[in-house]
Amino acid sequence: MRILIVISFFLVFGCGNGGVKKSAPEVKTPVAENLKVVALELSIQGMSCNGCEQTIQSALGSIEGVKHVKANFKEGKAYVEYLSGTSDTIRMKQALTASGYVLANIKSIPLDSIRSKQ
Repeated sequence: MRILIVISFFLVFGCGNGGVKKSAPEVKTPVAENLKVVALELSIQGMSCNGCEQTIQSALGSIEGVKHVKANFKEGKAYVEYLSGTSDTIRMKQALTASGYVLANIKSIPLDSIRSKQ
């Protein structure tokens, strides 16, 4: 009978912790703290149609760390939003060159301006 009472006690009160679950403290990794979203305006030579826009968006969008790409053949530009520290402009230039385009200029722009183009 005592054993039954003890088992019932543990079941009712959650094995001695009062039924309160404590969550683990949030762990912030140094890598996550150092990443920030950066926006670039790329001037690209060789774009002449909507197909070019799609090709550029696909090439740049496949790079690790790139969050968003919007190309505009009429302007001759692509707008790229990416995580700094996971991607770089060298990879972007290589992707554009491999796709048959020439990266003429890179300009850092405010993040808000790229989000207004989406």
